[in-house]
Amino acid sequence: MKYESRKFIDLIQGVTSKWVNWDPPTPINVGDYGIINNETGEFDWEGSLYTTTSRIGIDMKDPALCPTEQGGDDKYIVKSWGVTTKELNVSAEADVPGGGNVALKVNFQFDGRKPAAALVMYKPRYISLPKDERIVELLKSRPDVLKGKCVVTEVISCAAYMMYMSKQTAENFSVTLKATGPVTPAVNAGGAASFTWSSETFCGLYREGSDSTTKYMPLYRLKKPRHRFWLLPSQRGDEQTDDAIDRWEDVDPPWDPLDDEGEEDEIYDAVRSRFFSLDLT
Repeated sequence: MKYESRKFIDLIQGVTSKWVNWDPPTPINVGDYGIINNETGEFDWEGSLYTTTSRIGIDMKDPALCPTEQGGDDKYIVKSWGVTTKELNVSAEADVPGGGNVALKVNFQFDGRKPAAALVMYKPRYISLPKDERIVELLKSRPDVLKGKCVVTEVISCAAYMMYMSKQTAENFSVTLKATGPVTPAVNAGGAASFTWSSETFCGLYREGSDSTTKYMPLYRLKKPRHRFWLLPSQRGDEQTDDAIDRWEDVDPPWDPLDDEGEEDEIYDAVRSRFFSLDLT
């Protein structure tokens, strides 16, 4: 597979409308803007709303405009089509000699019909762009910089993460996360506890992170203003546009549907080309 990152990102994006940060220790922050790299699926950073100079006097350092953060459940598990999961009893596991402080144990079953992906995050925290119309006004004032760009409106950070992609193989795959300290709801990313992943029987793509000094950012949401947002009032005619920040669109992949090898599907391209050629005749 030429770009495993793009295939994995595509599988997760297809079921969540969120994007995978292929290198979770590298921050992707709320307010960042840029584009998605068509070949790798990764976010190409170009700047941040929080450092973009406003032409209309908006102070992005205003506390009301700062990203908001809140906790969630102890875990966040995402799986693509073709995967089923079973979360195992960690309290029973901890009673086994050598079991230690088991924080999480999950078993994945891959049906093997197509490549499939799974993402696990422990102690997720949700960081979001506030819904403040001054952000909309900032975008309107800087089309020279921001038109056509995608904006990070949410980031999910965590204390530990695991990514796995099965390559058309029917298999069972289990992962266990153990903590060296007490496993309590108060443990967050960057906390005192130390985590270690262990896995059983896998033959696909496997990535993990569990360094207690690192704040991982494996998942984020991208949005962009609707197309008519950028039209001048004189170009809109009688049609009104709703510019509210919660009316922005989720960003779709810039590539055509991918085949099992992660390449853009030639059959899809051929059908689409034929459709357009017929439409023009």
